[in-house]
Amino acid sequence: VQCSDDDVFVGTKLFDVMERNGLKYGEMDIFHRHVDLSGNGKVLFSVANMMAPGTLNCDNPETFTTKGISFFMTLPCYGDAEQNFKIMLTTAQVIADSMGGHVQDDKRNLMTPNRQDEYKKQIMEYKRAQQPQAV
Repeated sequence: VQCSDDDVFVGTKLFDVMERNGLKYGEMDIFHRHVDLSGNGKVLFSVANMMAPGTLNCDNPETFTTKGISFFMTLPCYGDAEQNFKIMLTTAQVIADSMGGHVQDDKRNLMTPNRQDEYKKQIMEYKRAQQPQAV
């Protein structure tokens, strides 16, 4: 999720919006979406600062700024990867709308339905590759 034009996201609003959308600050100084919205249980996906060094410093939210945040999930993951991706994408869109930003793909192009389908295809191919092969 990247800012529009020359704007920046300010920590006070950004962190509040992320927390209101089920993300909890934690390990590695980034935000995580856990199975349990209270911040307990396995991590479904995480959100880092798109700018180096990648951390989201919550110590001084009023002075923290960034051009954007990066959502990511790792495979294998806990639960259903396709459902986790859907939750991640929905969360990214809600945060983008709340912050006046744009959801982008991994190449920082605007997210399109075709690109979403490509990500879903990658997840399905990964899941298929993990299934035991018949002998």
